[in-house]
Amino acid sequence: MNRNYPNHPMYPPIPYQPIPFYNPRQYQPVNTTLFKQSATKTLSILKDAEKIVEKISNSEDFSKRLMTFAQQSKLIEVKKMISSIGVKTIPEIRFTPSGLVLNFSNSQSEPNCCLLQLKIRWGQ
Repeated sequence: MNRNYPNHPMYPPIPYQPIPFYNPRQYQPVNTTLFKQSATKTLSILKDAEKIVEKISNSEDFSKRLMTFAQQSKLIEVKKMISSIGVKTIPEIRFTPSGLVLNFSNSQSEPNCCLLQLKIRWGQ
């Protein structure tokens, strides 16, 4: 008998009995063809994003002008500056009070193939 609980008799512990795992979901066989094609198309988007980030980080004048135009919501000027870098994929550009959002999509070939969202912050 347990002294802390006088009205409750001590029982031996219940032996561990694992419950068998049952997974009713059937998975299709893996086919990497589309996955690899999408990754290949994403590489060109990544190179364009890298060019933009390098230009912003290496040029004080460029980053200052780009940020000024963006804060003034001059979308056409921002697009001109981005395309002047020599990118093949012009991203969809949005401004927020805290930064610049660039959505790169390779939708010319296939819709919903690849999407890369790049957020560059300039404020809190």
